[in-house]
Amino acid sequence: MANKSGNKVSGPAKAEKKLAAATAHVEELTKQITALRARVTSLEAETESWKKRAEKQKSRVHKVRAKAEKAIAEATAKRKKAKAKARQVIADHPRAEPLALKNAPELPQPTWTVGRLREAAKDQGIAGYSRMRKDQLLAQLI
Repeated sequence: MANKSGNKVSGPAKAEKKLAAATAHVEELTKQITALRARVTSLEAETESWKKRAEKQKSRVHKVRAKAEKAIAEATAKRKKAKAKARQVIADHPRAEPLALKNAPELPQPTWTVGRLREAAKDQGIAGYSRMRKDQLLAQLI
């Protein structure tokens, strides 16, 4: 066999070259493995740090959520009390009932025409009023 310079290389010399190349390659791979192991160790430590941070944030979220739910419950209770108080003030007012009934729809009368009954049914949102007879309209409106 001939080497790059054209000289013949014997079998044992060729094997030694291959062994030397393989040994160099193994050493290079060993260095890379060592570097990767160090990086893995570093990342594991960083992971633990992030896990601790996540737990702290989770704890904070629970606290904030509890405060928010408490505030919502208190606001809802205050709102209900205010509505009840407003209803009571309105109910206690001497002219409350006539004002409440002022815009109330009239009760339909049998003397009303079908057109007027249909108009009242339309105002109240009754479905299918246009196909109903007078007695059906009266039954729906009363």
